[in-house]
Amino acid sequence: MAAPTTPAATGAARAAAATSVDGKAAAAARSVGLGLPALPGLGRLASHGQPRVGSLCKRLARNVVSMAAGEPAEPLAANDQLAEYVDALKLEWDRIQDKYAVTTLAAAATIGMWSAGGVVSAIDRLPVVPGVLEIVGIGYSGWFAYRNLLFKPDRDAFFAKVREVYEDIISG
Repeated sequence: MAAPTTPAATGAARAAAATSVDGKAAAAARSVGLGLPALPGLGRLASHGQPRVGSLCKRLARNVVSMAAGEPAEPLAANDQLAEYVDALKLEWDRIQDKYAVTTLAAAATIGMWSAGGVVSAIDRLPVVPGVLEIVGIGYSGWFAYRNLLFKPDRDAFFAKVREVYEDIISG
């Protein structure tokens, strides 16, 4: 037989939940009447993040104790890598003759990338344009493959051209 779902039966469950002292029992009684799973108690949620906080506190306490004892704290590997990177960056910055031009070029590149991202985002929000651009891209990719990669003589000529451009870039 099915469990009774009459108002009197659910009302009795609510009354039992209201008179219960334990919050978990009240939540369980309410969820049984509705057919929903019980919610976790607040005690379990409050202790959820404590292991991470405890390990951080233990690590800080260990560093304080080692400093108080006169022992140097253990350096982290990430700090060593970061220090090496910063030192190499400083060395390269000192080698640059025209710092103003490099700074201007870096700022212009940053502004250009930000602007290009804004333009692409604006175009992507238009209703028909992204689909049309995708079809154009697929068509161009097919044409490029047909023209340069499908037949062996065309493929050899394409790879020769790529090697020639590569040698021009590398040599000078």
